[in-house]
Amino acid sequence: MWAVPRGTEGVRIMVEGAVAQGMTTTRCLAGTGIQPPDLADENAQIWAHQEFAVIRNLLAELGDLPGLGAGIGAYSTIGRTGVIGFMMLAGPTVRAALERAIPYLALSPTHLRFALEESGSGDGADGLVYAVAADDEIPPDVRAFVVERDLAGLAAAFRGAQIDLQLVGIETTLGPASAALLAEAWRLEQAAVVPRCATNRLVIPRERLDERLPQADENTARLFEQQCREVLDARLARVGVAGQVRSRLRHERGDWPSMADVAADLHVDERTLRRRLTAEGTSFRRLVDEVRHGRALELLAQGAAVSEVARELGYSETATFTRSFTRWEGVSPSRLRERGL
Repeated sequence: MWAVPRGTEGVRIMVEGAVAQGMTTTRCLAGTGIQPPDLADENAQIWAHQEFAVIRNLLAELGDLPGLGAGIGAYSTIGRTGVIGFMMLAGPTVRAALERAIPYLALSPTHLRFALEESGSGDGADGLVYAVAADDEIPPDVRAFVVERDLAGLAAAFRGAQIDLQLVGIETTLGPASAALLAEAWRLEQAAVVPRCATNRLVIPRERLDERLPQADENTARLFEQQCREVLDARLARVGVAGQVRSRLRHERGDWPSMADVAADLHVDERTLRRRLTAEGTSFRRLVDEVRHGRALELLAQGAAVSEVARELGYSETATFTRSFTRWEGVSPSRLRERGL
């Protein structure tokens, strides 16, 4: 999900929900690099780390408590997902809608990675299919909010589109309080939602997946699928490989992956990644330096201690960070702050 620039619809939904609770748009977007006009611009693009920054603002002001994510998820609709939502509505079956959508979920507001898994021997022998929603790529400090928001949002979106998955249960990584909220969102008995599981799974009757949707039309679904492919390809081409690497480097605070890690995430080998970055006039080391420099300035402007900045940027010693910063700015971080950063 982090490798693809996103539209601002997910942020717009969060801001709408936060404003309803008394938070201002300015506070929601503070320090994220997103401007209020971007929320009304259908062509505006942001990265996952910017959306996570919005979430951190919400948690800091409204409280990191169960219910915040579910409440904001209630604002979700199929239409607000854009072309991917219209593709799902055209189906023609529930299974086809889900399978078509999964490769293009980066075009939607969700940060969960979905996959369909047959139960038992793989042929759905016990009549169940699991929609697995992995959350392991989401930073830990915003993970619970995102899982709660996205799973509750899925319930709201499907209900609004009159798509009934007829869930028989949910397994979730969330705690008991949030699990109870998911039960309410999906209109299940609380006992049907199991908290503190290894991953998130929606348990769906197999026969339900093969039922036709009310607005099913295979030709229309294929047309929207083609549009999804074109939008995804255009976004990736616009930012290039360097843009994807920058996004990965900023994805988790304090987590600085190696070139091998990033290459694996992009499904290429190190040599290929190096060659593509060279073709774009940059290198992995240069991008790491660039992202660290920008992040250091952001953190110092927010009042973070120099040692805290060094730790978040992956430096084992504060002195090493200070030398790097002096190379970037010509002065030490403490001296720059004295000058009124």
